Amino acid sequence: MLTVIIDTSAILFGFSNRRDVFEIARMRFGAAALLISRGVLSELSGISLNKGAKGKSARMALEAIKYKKIRVDNIGSNVDAWIHSKALESKHTVVITNDTELYNILRSAGVSCLKLTRQGLLR
Repeated sequence: MLTVIIDTSAILFGFSNRRDVFEIARMRFGAAALLISRGVLSELSGISLNKGAKGKSARMALEAIKYKKIRVDNIGSNVDAWIHSKALESKHTVVITNDTELYNILRSAGVSCLKLTRQGLLR
């Protein structure tokens, strides 16, 4: 079964641009398991305390994660390290990230990676 790992950067980028990355991933990958780490929840929780637009996007993302029952891995370590190791565990993994540095590292390791565009496309 395909697993789609979604990074904090793509989640925030999506909600900041009125795009639900979870719905976009489900439309693109169907029954694939959508996965985030506890570290992503921690990052979003910290950002959600901000009063500005980024804080609002993080709060909306946290609600979406709860409402849509996104799978959460209980590993709470460094998010990028978790994504890297988890993505290398199986060739049936896709990572959605808007973090260019992480994207390049994963691509060079042979991991399938996509970025979310402002138009709501995965490329």
